[in-house]
Amino acid sequence: MGKPMQKPYHLLYPMRVVLVTSKHDKRENVMTAAWCFPLSMDPPLFGVSISKKRFSYSLISKEKSFAINLADGSMRDFVIGAGRTSGKDMGKEKDKFVEFGIEKEYGKLGIPLVKKSPSSIECKVVEEIELGDHVVFVGEAVNIIYRREGKGLYHKGGDEFFEI
Repeated sequence: MGKPMQKPYHLLYPMRVVLVTSKHDKRENVMTAAWCFPLSMDPPLFGVSISKKRFSYSLISKEKSFAINLADGSMRDFVIGAGRTSGKDMGKEKDKFVEFGIEKEYGKLGIPLVKKSPSSIECKVVEEIELGDHVVFVGEAVNIIYRREGKGLYHKGGDEFFEI
C-alpha cells in the first residue's frame, strides 16, 4: 500500500497549468492556476477556481472578466514565480509582468494577455459559484488568440512539472 496523500485533490493531478490574467482600474495581475477547466462547448464556457484570499479574485469579481493563457515548458520559471508572489504585494508601478519580465499584449476586453503563451482565451464572467473556500468564475469565451503550437505544462504538485 502506498503512503496516503496529504491533499485529496492531488488524486486528480497532474493538472494543466495556465496563467490567469485580470485587471481592474489600473491594477493588472497574473496568477498561476491548475484548477481551470472547460464547462460547455456551446456557448464556449470555461471555469477557473480561485480562493477569495487571492488578489486575482478581487480583480475578477470587480471587472467581471479574465483571460486564460496556456503555459508551456519555456514558461516554467515565470509559472513558479507568478504562483509564489501575490499581486497584493506589488505596487501600481510594478506588477508581476514587470517583476518577471513577461511581455504582455491586450485583446478585445482590455485584459493583459501573456504574449509568450501559445494561446489565450478572453472570458466575460457569466456566473460566480461559491464552493467551500474557492469561487468558480464561469467565463464565456469572447476572444481566442492562437499564437503557435505548444506542448502543455502540467503540475504534479510542489515544484514538479512536466511537459506533454
